[in-house]
Formats: sequence, C-alpha cells, structure tokens
Amino acid sequence: MSKLLSAGFARLWKNTVFWMEIIIMLLFFAALLLSNYKDMQNCGISYCLDGFFIGSFMIIGFFTATFASMFLGTEYSDGTIRNKLVMGHGRISIYLSGLIICFVSTVIVCLSSIVLILAMGIPMFGFLTRPLTDTLAVICVGIFIDAAYSAVFTMIAMLVTSKPVTVMACIFTCLAVYFGSMSISMKLEEPEIWPGYVSVEDGSEFVYGQSYPNPNYLRGTKRAVYEFLYDFLPAGQGFQLARANAPTPDALFPLYSLIITVTTTAGGILVFRKKDLK
Repeated sequence: MSKLLSAGFARLWKNTVFWMEIIIMLLFFAALLLSNYKDMQNCGISYCLDGFFIGSFMIIGFFTATFASMFLGTEYSDGTIRNKLVMGHGRISIYLSGLIICFVSTVIVCLSSIVLILAMGIPMFGFLTRPLTDTLAVICVGIFIDAAYSAVFTMIAMLVTSKPVTVMACIFTCLAVYFGSMSISMKLEEPEIWPGYVSVEDGSEFVYGQSYPNPNYLRGTKRAVYEFLYDFLPAGQGFQLARANAPTPDALFPLYSLIITVTTTAGGILVFRKKDLK
C-alpha cells in the first residue's frame, strides 16, 4: 500500500480541487472574522473566538464530498483502478489508500482554517475562553468527524463508476445529512412552554395571558430518538461543536463517528471486492 499512498499523495499536492478548497475555506473564515469584527466595532456586539474556532467542522462535509467525488471519481474515468489491479495491487489496498488520502486532505483543510482563525481572531476577539483540555477534546472530536465524512464519501466514490453520478450522490448525501441535522436541531430547540404575551413599557415588563404547553415540543421516546440522531450524525456533532457556549463535547461523539467510519468502510470494501471493474 505504500506505493499507492506515495502516488496518491503526489497527486494530492498537485490537485487543483484540494488547493481550491483550502483557499475557499480560508477566504470564507477571513471574511467572516472581518465582518464580525466590524459589527463589534460599529454596533458594540460582543463575539467569542470559540464560535469561529471549530466552525470548519460544521461545514467540512461539503468540502469532503466535493473532494472525494472529484479526486476518487477520476479513478474510474481515467482507468486508474484497472491499471492498479494490473500492477498487482489488491482491492483492499486500493480502497484504503483512497480513504486515507481523502481523510488527510479533509484534516488539512480543517487545520488550515483553524490556523487562520487563531492568527486573525486572537488580535480581534482575544484568546479562546475554553480551557486547553476542552479545546484539544473538541479538535479530537472534529478529527473523528472528518474520518466519518471521509469514509462515507469514499465508499460512494469507490462504488459508483460514473464520475457525474458520484458527484451528485456525494453532494446530495451531504445535503441530506446537513439539513436533516438542522431540522432535528430546530425540533429539539422548541420551548416546552409558550409564555404569555410580553410587553415592555417604560422599562417594565408586563405579561398578558397565561403560559401554555408547546404542542411541537418533543417528549419521551421521540425526543430521545431525535437527540440520539443529533449526536450520531456528523453534521449534528459539527453544529454542537461550533457553538461558542458549547460545553465539553459528549464522550460518545468519537464512538459514533468511529461506528460510521468502520461500518461504511467495511461495507464499501465488501462490495468493492466483488465489483466488476471491467
């Protein structure tokens, strides 16, 4: 596998999509930091650097989906996989080398944004408020999220022979996970009780009407299922990590990501070994 990895990383350093993703990520967070710093100066709004620090893990799925579909998708269109088999490389080695390269590229994109955020953000917003141990824990959880995304999109890219279909499948899967997690978040944030109508007059609050239960509030087993999915899905974990006031991430987050990584990789390899590549 060492030869496959060596050739793969040689391609990676020359890959336009990889470098474009880094540039886009850096430009995005640079613009976000500058915009929020301007708001802080002009409107007196207070911002915490922690919210930006892990923001890349919330959106990295889109970058991983694009990279995996474009980088690994060419393996079929260019006949690279058949050439690797002819040269005597095993299918498992081919699959795992693609996964490793995809994972490393994803981590590099995330870490590059973290370096930029620290370099620009500390002079603007001050140091991180989280303890160092919590910060390292969050980064560790984020890397497991990278692995889960890489495993899912590598599986799609290695099993679908058509590059256009691979791109669409990866993007649609990412969108489904992202917006599904967003929908779950909105459901979980529904208040249990709707308060009465509040009016502020001359600095005093007046409450009119009685509070009443929110019919959309999730309860019992349904709420437990939604909470599990929110914690299990990589996008849901990313949303929770990116909150400036988020507590120390749940210790189960890495386990959930590991389950996704192992199951999709095992299933992908199982199908890939039997796939007709002629």
